[in-house]
Amino acid sequence: MRALGLLWRHRALVAVLVRRELTARYRASLLGFFWSLLNPLLLLAVYAVVFTSIFQPRFPGGEPYPLFLFAGLLPWLFLSGTALDASVTMVDNGPLLAKVMCPPEIFPAVTVASHLIHLLLALPVLLLALAWSAAAGWHPFPWTVVLIPAALVPWLLVTAGVASAVSALSVHYRDLRDLLGHLLNLLFFASPIIYSLDGLEVPPALRRALVLNPLAPLVVVFRDVAFAGRAGSPADWAIALAVGLVVWSLGTWVFSRYRDTLVESV
Repeated sequence: MRALGLLWRHRALVAVLVRRELTARYRASLLGFFWSLLNPLLLLAVYAVVFTSIFQPRFPGGEPYPLFLFAGLLPWLFLSGTALDASVTMVDNGPLLAKVMCPPEIFPAVTVASHLIHLLLALPVLLLALAWSAAAGWHPFPWTVVLIPAALVPWLLVTAGVASAVSALSVHYRDLRDLLGHLLNLLFFASPIIYSLDGLEVPPALRRALVLNPLAPLVVVFRDVAFAGRAGSPADWAIALAVGLVVWSLGTWVFSRYRDTLVESV
């Protein structure tokens, strides 16, 4: 809670740094903020072509796989992009951290906020795709999309916790930056993003391991409301929220352990 109080007191600085990060990201870019829409669409196109033309996943009722995939990719891109940027945010902002003496909690928060903006900009694309699919008679429009903000809360908690831990640990353990990309790739394929656990034919031991993945309930809840048209069970929501709170608590605890040595280590 101390971190939340610090962020609230320095909210004006957080807003300035978020604006600076977004501006720097798209400086000298012809398309600018449109990349927030194009990046997930291009990645979706690659996965959709690969998994519909080569692996050809099957879903009951003939559900459109690109929409199924898009609903899983959006929150994942928020988490993975934030984690990767958080691994360098302290070093990149080292001079500002040392000279201005602003709270170090600000920098992972800025990273989370900037990627959250990208996610919010991409959500209308998903809604338009769902509306188009419904108009074409391919898939009914899921009116449960009104629950998307609630389904994003566990993702926001997990992402904030991961960003806090990674931003602090990467200052002291520089190898983490190189390892993080591989860990995220492993977590991506271990999570039901490109596949459904219901229709997955794997050995029982592997299925149990996939079900126990703490990220799985977050993917299931978000996809239920953003694609399947289901509000989700109370148990799924409770588990997803519990995972979010645990990861956020652990992340802030890790950050607090290293907080006082960040300036001298950067």
